[in-house]
Amino acid sequence: MGVRQWVISWLEAGRTKNEPDRQTDMYPYLWYGRNNNTPVMKRTPTNLRTLSESPIPRRAINVIKEEIAKLEWSVTAIDETQQESLQEACKTAENVLRKPNQTDSFRLWLEQIVEDMLVASAGASELVRAGDPQRPLRLFPVDAFSIELYANWDGKRDSNRYAQRINGQYIDLKDSELMYIRMNPRTNTPFGLSPLETVWESVNSFIAAHKSAGKQAGNSFIRKILNLGKGAQDSHVKAYRAYWNNEVQGLGQMPIIGGENPSVLDLGATDDKALFIEWQRFLIEVIAVAFGISPKKLGQTKDVNRSTADSEDDDTSATIQSIADTIAEHINNEIIDGHLKLVSAIQFKFKYATSLKDQKIKADIDAIYLDRGVDTIDEVRESKGKKAHKNKHGEVILMPSKATVIDINKTREEIDEEKAKAQSAAPKDPNAPIDENNN
Repeated sequence: MGVRQWVISWLEAGRTKNEPDRQTDMYPYLWYGRNNNTPVMKRTPTNLRTLSESPIPRRAINVIKEEIAKLEWSVTAIDETQQESLQEACKTAENVLRKPNQTDSFRLWLEQIVEDMLVASAGASELVRAGDPQRPLRLFPVDAFSIELYANWDGKRDSNRYAQRINGQYIDLKDSELMYIRMNPRTNTPFGLSPLETVWESVNSFIAAHKSAGKQAGNSFIRKILNLGKGAQDSHVKAYRAYWNNEVQGLGQMPIIGGENPSVLDLGATDDKALFIEWQRFLIEVIAVAFGISPKKLGQTKDVNRSTADSEDDDTSATIQSIADTIAEHINNEIIDGHLKLVSAIQFKFKYATSLKDQKIKADIDAIYLDRGVDTIDEVRESKGKKAHKNKHGEVILMPSKATVIDINKTREEIDEEKAKAQSAAPKDPNAPIDENNN
């Protein structure tokens, strides 16, 4: 993209375009806030925040949040040939992101966004223009539960789309003034759907079972009762209780009694079943599935082997990359394109680390392509982000039957000339078969 096209794109991004009117209705089944032009609020914020502070959901949130927060990132030109000419623009965007506001670094800002995406179904950040040309924009994370949405927003950047309720008063925010990143966007509601919302009942059940198990373990008692038999009277029961307290309990002796048909009755389970361990494990697996991570990340190691562990790790990586891609897309659309007006010029992207397993698979595939003459060495090096070999040595198709050691500092012409001289100077074997082609 040349300078002229870049200027045209910049001008187009700055003016309101004539968008056609839609015929269908947005959120047709949403009745609240449509007729009286009031913003719609998200339900049950307090309960979701409380649930997010319980051990298992908190661990699931931290697994995703910490993995995304430690990803490396960069701002580069979309067209690599223009990287040098757009270096200043890339630096400006990096300055905005590295120091979003006076108190937060990019990592702290990002962690708050991801937290709300997993709990409140959306991450929100206020976008405020500043007079500093080196950092022309400030990013302030906002509690997504405090943000309400106008269901009848007209789709224009300069129209009120959001509102924040503070002490019963509304602060209206235009679409260009707030970056609102939804999890699982749907057509029936302007809000997203967080993983924690999908396991609301499971988390509540886990907390209840966990509390019940804790009470039973902390206030343990013998879950058995002794039946002294059909002919036992009150005096017999009192006498046996005194005998037990004085002669048996705490002394480690075997109690011996007599009577007609004495028996011991169980009052309930006395092993792990009494603590609902299996039920709690099942609920933990449900929570892991809802968040898209491996159950072993939540401390579940039962029935885990090498094959299942690798598969579950791949699922966790896919979840992290999906959420990170959503955030990167909004940064490009809302910050770089929307405010910095660098439309289709530069882009923000995360750098994802390749696992050792994937690297091994890629190396095996590259070796096959090289061996079959499908790719050259330079093509393989380019796919790995490396420069081509000098003197065009990497442009040669490898022939395994004729592989020789060469001096990479010499050109192909020099190597071929030396090879021809060596062949002509080599003494001929009189017993060698005659080559009709003189080779």
